[in-house]
Amino acid sequence: MNQLLEILDPKNIIFDFKASTKEDAIRKMISHMVATQTLDAVHEEETISSLMNREKSMSTGIGSGVAIPHCSVHYVNELKCAMAIAPSGIDFDALDHGLVQIFIMLIVPKNKFQDHIKTLALIAKTLNIPEEREKLIKAKNFEEIQKAFLSKS
Repeated sequence: MNQLLEILDPKNIIFDFKASTKEDAIRKMISHMVATQTLDAVHEEETISSLMNREKSMSTGIGSGVAIPHCSVHYVNELKCAMAIAPSGIDFDALDHGLVQIFIMLIVPKNKFQDHIKTLALIAKTLNIPEEREKLIKAKNFEEIQKAFLSKS
């Protein structure tokens, strides 16, 4: 899972995340990415729209408290990633109908989406392990997230 650490900037991790709905969660994560200058403000609404359209086809709430909202867009040149930890859980219309506590958002360049399918699969596989999820949910800072992922190695 070190690959996630390579693409995750500590400034794009939101601890004690709270949102009232799926759209609210997506909006808050994108707003955070704009605030940290990871995503250009001019593309904020378009990115939210792309993510919500993706959610309409099938929820990215994959179950076991994990969601991987993602979309591919033409206005980024490299993968953009954010993570939010919601210990209380948020209703995200997950496939298992459970609350989501771990969000990993990926904004992918349109011409490189195939390259990142492996990243999606790796994230899903790693976060399928209950112990790994628990370590992340309890994390209070980036160092604890690093330790959680690196302890597997």
